Amino acid sequence: MRRVEKEIDLMREYRTRLIADVVTGKVDVRAVAAALPAELDEPGEPLDEAEAEEADLDDAPEDDAGEEE
Repeated sequence: MRRVEKEIDLMREYRTRLIADVVTGKVDVRAVAAALPAELDEPGEPLDEAEAEEADLDDAPEDDAGEEE
């Protein structure tokens, strides 16, 4: 169980770093972005309450021992 939690933490850290690198221009994503479809053919299914709550928790900033941004 502890190993899985560590892997999840590492994946979150990787995700955060990847987003930061894209935003700051350290990673060029123009070719990938150009290949994306302009619109989805079919909209995704709406989230149920549990999925919506989980998505909200995933997007919420984590509390880093009281550090302020």
